[in-house]
Amino acid sequence: MTNATDDRIEDRARFDLVRYANCWEDADILLPALEIKPDGSYLSVCSGGDNTLSILSRKPARVIAADISRVQLSCLDLKKAVFLNLDYEEVLQFLGLKEAANRREVYRLLSGNLSAPSRAFWDGYPEGIEQGIIHIGKFENYFRIFRKYILPLIHRESDITELLKPKDLAQRQEFYYRRWDTGLWRLIFKLFFSRTVMGRLGRDPEFFRYVEGDIARRLLQRAEYAVTVLPTHDNPYLEYILTGNFSQALPHYLRPEHFQNIRKGLGRLVLFKGGIAEALEAHRDMRFDGYNLSDIFEYMSYEDYLQHLDRLIAGSKPGGRLVYWNMLADRVPPGRYQDCLVSLEERARELFQQDKAFFYKAFRIEAVL
Repeated sequence: MTNATDDRIEDRARFDLVRYANCWEDADILLPALEIKPDGSYLSVCSGGDNTLSILSRKPARVIAADISRVQLSCLDLKKAVFLNLDYEEVLQFLGLKEAANRREVYRLLSGNLSAPSRAFWDGYPEGIEQGIIHIGKFENYFRIFRKYILPLIHRESDITELLKPKDLAQRQEFYYRRWDTGLWRLIFKLFFSRTVMGRLGRDPEFFRYVEGDIARRLLQRAEYAVTVLPTHDNPYLEYILTGNFSQALPHYLRPEHFQNIRKGLGRLVLFKGGIAEALEAHRDMRFDGYNLSDIFEYMSYEDYLQHLDRLIAGSKPGGRLVYWNMLADRVPPGRYQDCLVSLEERARELFQQDKAFFYKAFRIEAVL
């Protein structure tokens, strides 16, 4: 078996930039999958930090946000300072959802709340602060290129507006198949969201090392599901891709009803620089009630995935939940885990049918026996 440290994604791809300024996994299915307990402890992949903040909204006792990228932790560190020190409308303005003329001045007031590494990063990136930090990730820039240069070749602005309007199921399907799903749409979509283009402009070629099959075809099928089966008017991920911001639809952590719970819970948040396995080792005296694992298993071999399962199980309380997404690479526990893990497949399918972040092909919930 390959040692999990021999093929680390952090050794194969760059992590000195903001890859994800937002989390692109739907917290509205993550939270019910985790079944968060008020006295529970949770380990969460940081990424943009949004879903870690969403976990705090359910008032757990402890949340550890881990990431191999110091930069991604800096994103969460700044969002933490924003929630602690600004009121709700000021949060939206500073992050970039609304216009603001004084983001650099506000940052100077917030910077004293940051760790030294976070402050060093943001002090050296004033243009990112000025732009609004939810817009500065490589993945967000990928969508900006699509929105600015590709989408206008296919659809008019009025079509985009119409797509995002409230409609019932029949109306969504009629609009999509009559006006949106053209031959040109399918052709350009398959080119722009191909392994080559997405690897170069959006993610990283190394993120696709263990992926097989036609990436663009799968994504097109999921996009069709998102705009025909699911409502489009309250989908923040779709709105951001098509318009460049959140306005009529907000991600979970930015909805006003969650603001106070998140703010009050920030004292229970710990940021950890390192991968999930390293976080488990550093906190080996703890037992966790659940894990938000994002789609990290996409980036590792199947053997490394199994080694991570072993460590996660060892670090869990009975009944602990492992929650993660499969985007393109299939990661499913083999039969030998039947005595220590149970796959909650029916619940996972039920939640996945509601998944507004439509990039993924599967949603997994494993419970530790």
